[in-house]
Amino acid sequence: MNNLPIIALIGIAILVTSTIGFGATISTPTELNRIGGSDNIVVAAARGNVTALVWTEEVAADGVIEVDQITFTVGNEDTGDSHTFEICAVIEYSGASYSPAADAAPECKSTSSIAAWGEETDVTIDFALAVDVNEIVDISFSIEETGS
Repeated sequence: MNNLPIIALIGIAILVTSTIGFGATISTPTELNRIGGSDNIVVAAARGNVTALVWTEEVAADGVIEVDQITFTVGNEDTGDSHTFEICAVIEYSGASYSPAADAAPECKSTSSIAAWGEETDVTIDFALAVDVNEIVDISFSIEETGS
Protein backbone atom coordinates (compact mmCIF):
# COMPACT_ATOMS: atom_id res chain seq x y z
CA MET A 1 0.00 0.00 0.00
CA ASN A 2 1.14 3.48 -0.78
CA ASN A 3 0.18 5.94 1.95
CA LEU A 4 1.95 8.88 0.36
CA PRO A 5 -1.16 10.33 -1.40
CA ILE A 6 -3.15 10.18 1.85
CA ILE A 7 -0.37 11.87 3.84
CA ALA A 8 -0.06 14.54 1.13
CA LEU A 9 -3.81 15.24 1.22
CA ILE A 10 -3.77 15.51 5.03
CA GLY A 11 -0.80 17.90 4.83
CA ILE A 12 -2.54 20.07 2.25
CA ALA A 13 -5.71 20.13 4.38
CA ILE A 14 -3.71 21.24 7.42
CA LEU A 15 -1.92 23.92 5.40
CA VAL A 16 -5.18 25.28 3.94
CA THR A 17 -6.88 25.27 7.35
CA SER A 18 -4.00 27.08 9.05
CA THR A 19 -3.74 29.62 6.23
CA ILE A 20 -7.43 30.44 6.44
CA GLY A 21 -7.45 30.36 10.23
CA PHE A 22 -4.42 32.58 10.70
CA GLY A 23 -4.78 34.72 7.58
CA ALA A 24 -6.52 37.58 9.38
CA THR A 25 -3.78 37.92 11.99
CA ILE A 26 -0.97 37.64 9.47
CA SER A 27 -2.33 40.56 7.44
CA THR A 28 -3.11 42.75 10.48
CA PRO A 29 -0.64 45.63 10.65
CA THR A 30 1.69 45.48 13.62
CA GLU A 31 1.49 48.07 16.39
CA LEU A 32 3.87 48.88 19.21
CA ASN A 33 2.61 47.40 22.46
CA ARG A 34 4.42 48.78 25.46
CA ILE A 35 4.02 46.02 27.95
CA GLY A 36 4.47 47.23 31.50
CA GLY A 37 2.05 50.14 31.40
CA SER A 38 -0.83 49.65 33.82
CA ASP A 39 -3.16 48.85 30.94
CA ASN A 40 -0.67 48.31 28.08
CA ILE A 41 -1.85 51.42 26.23
CA VAL A 42 0.80 53.15 24.16
CA VAL A 43 2.26 56.06 26.13
CA ALA A 44 3.56 59.08 24.26
CA ALA A 45 7.10 60.26 24.91
CA ALA A 46 7.49 62.99 27.51
CA ARG A 47 7.60 66.46 26.00
CA GLY A 48 10.48 67.49 28.20
CA ASN A 49 14.25 67.46 28.35
CA VAL A 50 17.05 67.58 30.89
CA THR A 51 19.94 69.98 30.21
CA ALA A 52 22.61 72.05 31.96
CA LEU A 53 23.90 69.34 34.31
CA VAL A 54 26.05 70.50 37.22
CA TRP A 55 27.66 68.02 39.61
CA THR A 56 28.08 69.12 43.22
CA GLU A 57 31.44 67.82 44.40
CA GLU A 58 32.61 67.63 48.00
CA VAL A 59 35.75 66.49 49.72
CA ALA A 60 34.95 63.58 52.03
CA ALA A 61 36.57 63.09 55.44
CA ASP A 62 39.12 60.72 53.87
CA GLY A 63 40.11 63.32 51.25
CA VAL A 64 38.26 61.72 48.32
CA ILE A 65 36.26 64.02 46.04
CA GLU A 66 32.69 62.74 45.92
CA VAL A 67 29.43 63.56 44.15
CA ASP A 68 26.21 63.39 46.11
CA GLN A 69 24.07 65.95 44.27
CA ILE A 70 23.28 66.99 40.70
CA THR A 71 21.52 70.16 39.56
CA PHE A 72 19.97 70.54 36.13
CA THR A 73 17.37 72.37 34.04
CA VAL A 74 14.11 70.78 32.87
CA GLY A 75 12.55 72.16 29.69
CA ASN A 76 8.99 71.77 28.40
CA GLU A 77 9.03 71.19 24.63
CA ASP A 78 5.25 71.42 24.22
CA THR A 79 4.32 74.42 22.08
CA GLY A 80 0.91 74.99 23.64
CA ASP A 81 0.48 73.54 27.14
CA SER A 82 2.22 73.61 30.48
CA HIS A 83 3.28 70.34 32.11
CA THR A 84 4.81 68.92 35.27
CA PHE A 85 7.55 66.31 35.07
CA GLU A 86 9.21 63.75 37.31
CA ILE A 87 12.91 63.19 36.69
CA CYS A 88 14.78 60.23 38.15
CA ALA A 89 18.50 59.51 38.11
CA VAL A 90 20.86 56.67 38.94
CA ILE A 91 24.67 56.88 39.06
CA GLU A 92 26.65 53.81 38.04
CA TYR A 93 30.16 53.52 39.43
CA SER A 94 32.97 50.98 39.33
CA GLY A 95 32.24 47.35 40.09
CA ALA A 96 28.68 47.54 38.66
CA SER A 97 27.54 49.41 41.76
CA TYR A 98 24.83 52.05 41.82
CA SER A 99 23.66 55.07 43.76
CA PRO A 100 21.02 54.46 44.93
CA ALA A 101 21.67 50.75 45.36
CA ALA A 102 20.46 48.36 42.65
CA ASP A 103 17.62 47.04 44.83
CA ALA A 104 16.37 50.53 45.78
CA ALA A 105 14.19 53.03 43.93
CA PRO A 106 15.99 55.72 41.89
CA GLU A 107 16.36 59.23 43.25
CA CYS A 108 13.58 61.40 41.79
CA LYS A 109 12.43 65.00 41.74
CA SER A 110 9.16 66.54 40.53
CA THR A 111 8.94 69.94 38.89
CA SER A 112 6.32 72.58 39.29
CA SER A 113 4.15 73.34 36.26
CA ILE A 114 6.40 74.51 33.42
CA ALA A 115 4.83 76.79 30.79
CA ALA A 116 4.90 75.91 27.08
CA TRP A 117 8.47 76.22 25.76
CA GLY A 118 9.48 77.16 29.31
CA GLU A 119 12.06 75.70 31.64
CA GLU A 120 12.68 75.24 35.33
CA THR A 121 16.26 75.79 36.40
CA ASP A 122 18.04 74.60 39.53
CA VAL A 123 16.21 71.29 39.86
CA THR A 124 18.30 69.25 42.29
CA ILE A 125 18.51 65.55 43.02
CA ASP A 126 20.34 64.51 46.18
CA PHE A 127 21.88 61.04 46.21
CA ALA A 128 21.82 59.21 49.55
CA LEU A 129 25.08 57.44 48.66
CA ALA A 130 27.98 59.69 47.64
CA VAL A 131 30.19 58.40 44.81
CA ASP A 132 33.93 58.96 44.27
CA VAL A 133 34.20 61.10 41.10
CA ASN A 134 37.02 58.88 39.81
CA GLU A 135 34.76 55.82 39.92
CA ILE A 136 31.74 57.22 38.02
CA VAL A 137 30.98 55.12 34.95
CA ASP A 138 27.59 56.49 33.86
CA ILE A 139 24.50 58.38 34.94
CA SER A 140 21.02 57.52 33.70
CA PHE A 141 18.06 59.90 33.63
CA SER A 142 14.41 59.20 33.02
CA ILE A 143 11.77 61.87 32.54
CA GLU A 144 8.03 61.34 32.83
CA GLU A 145 5.28 63.82 32.08
CA THR A 146 3.08 63.71 35.18
CA GLY A 147 0.47 66.38 34.52
CA SER A 148 -0.70 69.43 32.64
